[in-house]
Amino acid sequence: MKGKRLSIDGLSLFYTKNTKGNFRVGISVSKKHADAVKRNRIRRQIRDCVMRALSGHTLGYDMVFVARQSLFTADFEQILKTVEAVIRRTAICNRMPEGTTP
Repeated sequence: MKGKRLSIDGLSLFYTKNTKGNFRVGISVSKKHADAVKRNRIRRQIRDCVMRALSGHTLGYDMVFVARQSLFTADFEQILKTVEAVIRRTAICNRMPEGTTP
């Protein structure tokens, strides 16, 4: 994926701005880290954390989250903190749409 990459605590984020005006999120979990049940559970947890972290933001970005092995042993609160930290360090939350005021 073209764009920028950022990794924090077992979670990598690849992101780039899109022209759609809304967020598109992909989540990748490798088969070599866990069985299907655990992979799907991590996907659901990451998806929920992303929706919580991005509520109220209107800029459009394409994002791909890649879960690493250390994330499988983390509880939900740790995953939420990791997702919020990785999004906070990007340009996604720091920009306002054109023509709006804070």
